[in-house]
Amino acid sequence: MSKHPEALDKITKARLKFSAFGSICSIALTMFFVGTLAVLAVYSTRYLNHISQNLELEVLFFDATPQQVTAHIGDSSVVNTVNQPVQEADIVNYELRLKNEPFVATSRVSSRAENTTTTKQLLRNDFDKYIDNPINASIILTLKPEYTHADSLLKIKQFIQQNEQVREVVYSDVAAQFIQQNLRKTQWIILGICGVFLFISLLLISNSLRLNIYSKRFNIRSLLLIGATRAFVRRPFVLKGLTQGIIGGFLATVGVGVILYGGYVFTKGTFIDLSEPILPAAILAGVFLFSILFTTLTAFVYTNKYIKVNPDRLYL
Repeated sequence: MSKHPEALDKITKARLKFSAFGSICSIALTMFFVGTLAVLAVYSTRYLNHISQNLELEVLFFDATPQQVTAHIGDSSVVNTVNQPVQEADIVNYELRLKNEPFVATSRVSSRAENTTTTKQLLRNDFDKYIDNPINASIILTLKPEYTHADSLLKIKQFIQQNEQVREVVYSDVAAQFIQQNLRKTQWIILGICGVFLFISLLLISNSLRLNIYSKRFNIRSLLLIGATRAFVRRPFVLKGLTQGIIGGFLATVGVGVILYGGYVFTKGTFIDLSEPILPAAILAGVFLFSILFTTLTAFVYTNKYIKVNPDRLYL
């Protein structure tokens, strides 16, 4: 008995295994690339928002506000203007009111002692030994990202200065201009690049699965000719896509997990922060589930295509 059929059968099995292995590697690499893009898009946007939230506004208060006091002398009354100090308790109460405003991300009171110490360090001079200390407590605000535009900053400044005890609202014009001109552009550029490469990656997976099913189009036609139902013909291809999606997605998830951990160690938590595990877990779960859903759906669509195709087009 000739051994050639057995040898051909081994070659065929080896080719099928190599084809499946190549398909899984293609899915894993592509999904790894997709996951890496997701990490870049999510954490870069998060980092840029963090930069915008670091824009601080300092609310400065008068050391004393003019108050009118009426003094009665005999039958006449005299109105005098005296200085009534703005108490730190009043500043604390105003900070509590500001904290409830929709534009405030964080707020804190910088005490008079803290501001005096900072001023001494800047001036390198103990000025309070020679003059009455004119420095009062202040409020430090950080804003939500959507309120860091120049027009929003101006409206917020005008709103706060309506309080008669407020002397001035100061913030860094350079930082505000940088956020206004560059932050949103950078976010859209990053998201645009990620979107383009995501589209290319999905095309690669789709073409890999399509070629795999295309190579078996005559088998599909043969099964239909002997009376197999469409569901019966479709099932093994969909299951194969599901299996390859699970394996490829798992390998990609492991790779993206390594990228996340490596980025966390390399940037020391400044760019990729793993202290909140929900976000990285959502990215990893998204990569895994997307791999399964996309490969299964793609296998279903292309199998249906060759089930319904005109027999004359099978040779094209």
